[in-house]
Amino acid sequence: MDPQTIYNLIQKYKDNTASDSEKQELLDWYRSTAYQDAQFPEDEASANDYIFSRLLAHTKPRSRFFIYRNWGLAAASVIIAALGVGKFLINPEAKNTKQKQAVNRQHDILPGGNKAILTLANGTKISLTDIKDGAVASQHNVRIIKLANGQLKYSFQLTDTAEQLASKTIPATAIQYNTIETPRGGQFQIDLPDGTHVWLNAMSSIRFPLNFSVLKERRVELTGEACFEVVHDNAHPFRVVTATQTVEYIGTLFDINAYSDEKTTKTTLLRGAVKLTAGNNSVVLKPGQQAEAAQSIFIHGVDTEAVTAWKDGYFKFDDEKLEDIMREMARWYNINVVYQDESIKSETFGALTTRFANISTLLKMLEQTGDVKFRINGPTVIISKK
Repeated sequence: MDPQTIYNLIQKYKDNTASDSEKQELLDWYRSTAYQDAQFPEDEASANDYIFSRLLAHTKPRSRFFIYRNWGLAAASVIIAALGVGKFLINPEAKNTKQKQAVNRQHDILPGGNKAILTLANGTKISLTDIKDGAVASQHNVRIIKLANGQLKYSFQLTDTAEQLASKTIPATAIQYNTIETPRGGQFQIDLPDGTHVWLNAMSSIRFPLNFSVLKERRVELTGEACFEVVHDNAHPFRVVTATQTVEYIGTLFDINAYSDEKTTKTTLLRGAVKLTAGNNSVVLKPGQQAEAAQSIFIHGVDTEAVTAWKDGYFKFDDEKLEDIMREMARWYNINVVYQDESIKSETFGALTTRFANISTLLKMLEQTGDVKFRINGPTVIISKK
């Protein structure tokens, strides 16, 4: 966004005249530009100064008189209030004092990144982490291209269009499948052959056919977590199959968390509608709802922004149990977690931080807002009571 637009949005927010879409636009801009280097202000004044510096760095005003300090500090205050990060970033007892470094950063742990392995139909494995951008492989008139920013795209070559392929009779045994899997500390995005976009989280995999159009349904198999933005096609229903359930696309955008170490499989609908079947039970979700499937299906409302924060490059926890937070951290930072006191697993925390900071940034937030302390020992995080 240009500086004038940002200025107008902040003014409208302060005057309580901003629409919901304008508020979201301001927060999206802030998260995508002003909060990515994840510095950690020690007190409220530092937070204001920090956000002000980010405003100056990213709005690039045409005139040095356009953005001035008072406006910048007002903007910082508005954004802090809007995001609700005050209670996460600012420790009330630390105002106007320099806090001691709580987490030992001598051996800090780096965040994950765009890492994945592609397994072709013939069994060939390709490291998408190491290969250069550009053409990766070609299989049965489908070209696989690695794009920038950790994304893989499947597209039909000019020799055969999707419609021409659909007109051919291909036995089911001849359908070719690919698998993409991410390790601990990995993530990747995929444009499937039908154009459906998939965000694949750490320790996850997706298996799918090279050509959906010759099949009666678009069926993919998932382990771990992925977010799907599905291309509409009435003739070919889109279904995601996990170990415990099947989700049929009716709308547009949904997230499935099917990690084997979670107690339930969680399906969250952001836009449109999905039908979920687990055992003999079936439900249709509405936007903003999450279904937890185990022995039965439990439906409840959720903060969808927190559920899908991972795909947008940040973590958002709101009264989450420490055990649940650290399980997610373990996948992304490729760490082991040791609790010296089992009782602290159930303590709850809130945090909002970039996904691409070293682990000490998040651990420091948790230390300052709770009764726990962390020690990093190689690839292990040891947690104890203060």
